[in-house]
Amino acid sequence: MTTAETAVATIARYAAGLRFEDLPPLVVLRARQIILDTMGTMLGGYQTPLGKLAADFAAQMHPGTEATIMADGRRTTVEGAAWSCGVMGKFLGMDDSHRTSGHIAAQLVPVVLALGEQHQLSGAQVIKALVVGYDVMDAIQPAVRLWQRERGLDHKGHVGTLASAATAAVALGLPAEKIAHALALAMDMAAGTEQYVYDAGLCDTKDLLAGYAARNGIYAAKLADFGFRGPPGALDGAYGYFHAYGPGYDPAFLANIGQKFALAETAFKPHAGCRQVHSCVDAVQALLARAGTLDLEAISAIEVGIYRSAMTPSFRVHYAPETVGQAGFSLPVTVAVVLTRGRWYREDIETYDSPAALRLRHLVKVELDEAIEAAYPQQNGCVVRVHMQDGTTHEGRVAYALGEPENMLSDAQFEAKFRYLVGDLLPEARLLALMETAGRLEHLADVGDLVRLTLPQPVLA
Repeated sequence: MTTAETAVATIARYAAGLRFEDLPPLVVLRARQIILDTMGTMLGGYQTPLGKLAADFAAQMHPGTEATIMADGRRTTVEGAAWSCGVMGKFLGMDDSHRTSGHIAAQLVPVVLALGEQHQLSGAQVIKALVVGYDVMDAIQPAVRLWQRERGLDHKGHVGTLASAATAAVALGLPAEKIAHALALAMDMAAGTEQYVYDAGLCDTKDLLAGYAARNGIYAAKLADFGFRGPPGALDGAYGYFHAYGPGYDPAFLANIGQKFALAETAFKPHAGCRQVHSCVDAVQALLARAGTLDLEAISAIEVGIYRSAMTPSFRVHYAPETVGQAGFSLPVTVAVVLTRGRWYREDIETYDSPAALRLRHLVKVELDEAIEAAYPQQNGCVVRVHMQDGTTHEGRVAYALGEPENMLSDAQFEAKFRYLVGDLLPEARLLALMETAGRLEHLADVGDLVRLTLPQPVLA
């Protein structure tokens, strides 16, 4: 695959030529944060029934000695470890979120940790592979986002698989030609729909898709390394990805690859549930901080003004969700729960049908705010107004959801989230060691040290 004009060749040349030394300090900082944050979501997800099911399945169906199932300790193939950790990392819905490229870390971090442990990759090698994966996601996903949403396609299973393949290929140190083949082969493994948002709580697909992408990306890279070839026109060909799943190919889609780093633009989720409701969570919390104690029984009406993508399709303004999964996407439920609980973690969302929340959510009216819409996607703001029976109104407003690059979490907030997710799974000394080790990621000789610190009795190599 040497045709320089193909999109996969352009991406592969960039990926093969990137050096760790090319990365600015902010990118390295974000990589450290992404690794630790995603490990937190995995460790939290492991402690759920679905997380334990994923670990059991991987151990049984992918027996091997290549890599470790995080927190669990059983050994499996790298595909099995990456798949299970992808599922665990996605379940709680607190993985990272990029404004134009969606959720990325749950597909890529399991790849670099599993391959990193197997091949004793350095932290610098892992960071470089992550950077490439984020840039592949950012080069493809914004171009197809509107078409995929209209068709109900899931970005994690689709572009996440392509990004995972590029990440795996770079982690394995493959040359440009084989990176291009890995990306091209992954195109035919990219699949998945968002029907799970309508059937949320009735299926596990949302979380499995992240695992599929991680596993298939590694598989595609191994195929390419073994000598298998993908179609040169996998992305830009007449029947390639951009034609099949988007508006067709435009060379401008790849104009920025290597010119900026998408990893530096990613955001972190301080709350559970869908990222599209998080600015609403922040606006309600701002309102409560300003108003002090509110008499919830005296609320007469609630208005939410937000951007269009946060209120469409219809499941985002759902007044009668039947499951916790459905409730996590609903703006009316978000307002009601945060007003009654002050937070938006999974255990808070589980109270969506409490009498107080039930009454409040039916007082919520969600409307398009033209000014907020005009600023999207550069901003993802929200305004919430709570009207009281005595005629007073309380307002909360944010321009950026907490965790966006312009409104980044503090070190203390990162640590608080990590501790919340890990809970009492790890003793304090090991938790501190894990945070400290992730904090010097670029200096690690073997990222397997991170995985081993999540085990019941870790032994560092």
